Amino acid sequence: MLALAAPAAEDGWAAETLRYRVRAREKPKFHTILDAKHVFGPGGGVATVTTRTRAPVMGEVAAEIAVTLDAGGVHMEDRLECVWQNGLVAGRLMRVDFTKNPFPLPISTYPEVLLPFLMRAQPLDGRRRALYAWTSDRFVARVYYESRSTMDLDLPAGKLRGTEVWMYPDLNDWVKMGTALTKLAKPFLPRYSMWYEPAAPNRLLRFEGSYGPPGAPEIILELVA
Repeated sequence: MLALAAPAAEDGWAAETLRYRVRAREKPKFHTILDAKHVFGPGGGVATVTTRTRAPVMGEVAAEIAVTLDAGGVHMEDRLECVWQNGLVAGRLMRVDFTKNPFPLPISTYPEVLLPFLMRAQPLDGRRRALYAWTSDRFVARVYYESRSTMDLDLPAGKLRGTEVWMYPDLNDWVKMGTALTKLAKPFLPRYSMWYEPAAPNRLLRFEGSYGPPGAPEIILELVA
């Protein structure tokens, strides 16, 4: 379950709002024609993430995440409801209802643009785990993630301690490479990097990667407040 520092209100919901500075990734790791410097402009922008949670009840909405991004004249909004089914499961993303999807999706399938904010609920124990990143009804890709080292970060919010998490694609999702070739290819795979508080509520402190699937503009998010 997503842990928040704020206590629950009278209606049973706990809420948290975080602000992030947004800027283009200086050295893109993915080959793409969409350069974030051109999409969002040189000045960057601001992302606001509002998370709401309540005590889980089987089959009911237990968490909501709303993200707005404003940069260079671009305004983006994503809003996700998560349903409790012995764990958080993606429920409805604005106009997309995952519970009524025309294609059967693995239970650990989540919208790609919201993964950095949802993964704060995962254990940071160094083990490699997999989940499925949803881009559209017809494109779902398996990705791996694993926690790395813990370090000090200089952020707009101040100096904070963060545990780095790598997320990278599973090439076997497209071409069967086998264990040996996959292991050899891992150091060369483009990846997303995220840093979380090493203890609850495990807020996202920094993110580097595509804002969406590989090929989307690559950005850096840094916690402001």
